Amino acid sequence: MNAFQPTLLPILLAALCVGPGCAKKPPPAAAVPQGPTEHEQYVQSRKDEVVQSLAVCESGSWGPHSNRISGGRGSYHGRFQYTPRTYITLQQRRDGTVLTTREAIEAAQDYEKAAALTSWVMFEQGETWHWPLCNRKLGLAAKVQEINAL
Repeated sequence: MNAFQPTLLPILLAALCVGPGCAKKPPPAAAVPQGPTEHEQYVQSRKDEVVQSLAVCESGSWGPHSNRISGGRGSYHGRFQYTPRTYITLQQRRDGTVLTTREAIEAAQDYEKAAALTSWVMFEQGETWHWPLCNRKLGLAAKVQEINAL
């Protein structure tokens, strides 16, 4: 066995280096974040249009506003005319956040927050009935169904 030992050692070492331990791995490529596809952008723009049309129907305009918006003798707040209780309930269902009445009123007055919640309610939950008059006037249920089918 001694006669083979000097030739056997380099072969064994070479065999060990064939495995994953000796091979140099290329550095990991940085993950390039992928943006939304053209189709996803189209669907999102359609959703935004429906949300904006609801805001216009409910309060006369859409987008941020420097003045507080309320209706129903102060019972409804923001562009989407949420009651504090409805906003609290929907927000908790959406992500578990528990809001106070004051926080719900402030969030309803914040167009971006209220629009995001409204979009979730309509497109993820299919609940257009929260806005009964504008639902009928704008045909929200049919529009939501059409967009969700895209």
